[in-house]
Amino acid sequence: MKRGAAALNRLLVLIVGLALAAAGAGALAWDRGVQTVRGAVSHLDRNRVAAVPDEPWWHWALAGTIAVGVILGVVVLVVDLARRRAAPSTMLETSTDTAVAIDLGPIADGVAVELARLPGVRRARGRAVSDRGLDTIQVTLDADPHCDIAALVRDAERIGATTTSALGGIAVADVAVRVLLHLDRADHPPVPAPAEQTAPADGGD
Repeated sequence: MKRGAAALNRLLVLIVGLALAAAGAGALAWDRGVQTVRGAVSHLDRNRVAAVPDEPWWHWALAGTIAVGVILGVVVLVVDLARRRAAPSTMLETSTDTAVAIDLGPIADGVAVELARLPGVRRARGRAVSDRGLDTIQVTLDADPHCDIAALVRDAERIGATTTSALGGIAVADVAVRVLLHLDRADHPPVPAPAEQTAPADGGD
């Protein structure tokens, strides 16, 4: 998720939370007989409030509210689901002290190729994304559900740490490595290993 999307989500949650808290506080105050709240409600014209749905503008206001809600919901979904491709990262060439831009996309493909060689991995896909302003190499692994998951996780962490360490030595900005592990469906049980057979001892009748 990008930094702007995270900020938008927090703002919307804050607004909705404050509105619900205010409504709950008002209902609680009414139930406890707080005179300020009950006095404010008593000044409302109940007949006029009850007749609001019969007003000609009510249906247009309701339709507009629905339209705005749908559009806002779609915008939030698009902003949340869209992943921005990581911009080229900057590295310093030590001999000339010159800034050079490097594309993290091919590096992500290389990390995916390295992870695809691990036992139990059936497919690996790499991409470079920007997650809340942090350049991230993301690799998705599709693995055999009967593989040694603990060993696979250890090897993936080792390769990710090696990549992060290598990029941390040359890149000006921080670069993270994220590995997503997806296990395929276990449609069939694992094939048991053949049992070891011992040869009969010689010398019998």
